[in-house]
Amino acid sequence: MVVNAIIAWLIPVIPVAALWWHFNKGEEGLIDKEWVVIILCLLLLGAWLIPFGPIIPLLFMMGALGWGKLDSGSKKHRSIFVSVSIVGILLTGFVPTSMPVGPESWGEPLSKENPNGAFYPATEQYVWLLTEPVAAVSITTGRTPWALNPILGETAVLGLISMTGADKARMQSSIEALNEGPSRVNIDPELFELVDIDSESTHHYKRGDIDRVMHVKRQQIVMDIDLPLITLKADVLTVIQAKWGGEATILTIVRPSFGGSNDVWAEDVVIEWLESLE
Repeated sequence: MVVNAIIAWLIPVIPVAALWWHFNKGEEGLIDKEWVVIILCLLLLGAWLIPFGPIIPLLFMMGALGWGKLDSGSKKHRSIFVSVSIVGILLTGFVPTSMPVGPESWGEPLSKENPNGAFYPATEQYVWLLTEPVAAVSITTGRTPWALNPILGETAVLGLISMTGADKARMQSSIEALNEGPSRVNIDPELFELVDIDSESTHHYKRGDIDRVMHVKRQQIVMDIDLPLITLKADVLTVIQAKWGGEATILTIVRPSFGGSNDVWAEDVVIEWLESLE
């Protein structure tokens, strides 16, 4: 959403402006206006045009400030200035996201809450239970506070949820939905483990008007990490897309392993979802 993108950019401007005012409210200014403009331009450039947002230009600025010598302002003040800029960017993670959107044929979501989701960054998750094919489908929208551009956004999000363990928390609602459905997979939502499947990181979905290459990740849900082939319970496919404005959408499809489907890329479900976004 454009409004959210504007809000996300205005947030870091506030602490930067407040800090400049604090250091210059006396008779003798400590920070030149030129440096305020330079840092704000770097934040803007990074947030909208550079992969991983302003992190790279801010690191460059910190190195330049440590190497060079400015005419005004102490080293301590310069360090605080850059630090507050970084904190301001991180605050964009609290900006609310848009609501998940699913096809009308899926009906009303079974759940619109994710009590197991992380507090930060802001996320929204809806869960649907499909009968044909039997699957629990969740759509999660989440903030990407490190950047307002989608460049390498999918790679960054997949790496982040893998490192933080957010994968399991994101799937607990889907597992509970499968347990309550007619398939009765009986997966313990607290004790299951995820096993990554070595496969392509992208898949080309093409049918009708849809012609998209999407970032994907395949996994399996097991109850015993040491015996995955014996205790396999469900197959998981994650499809992710990052958008301009600092937001990513994650589609997760959890299907019982006894379904016997050879469509490992869930073509019907994913394409139907992509059509609903057109």
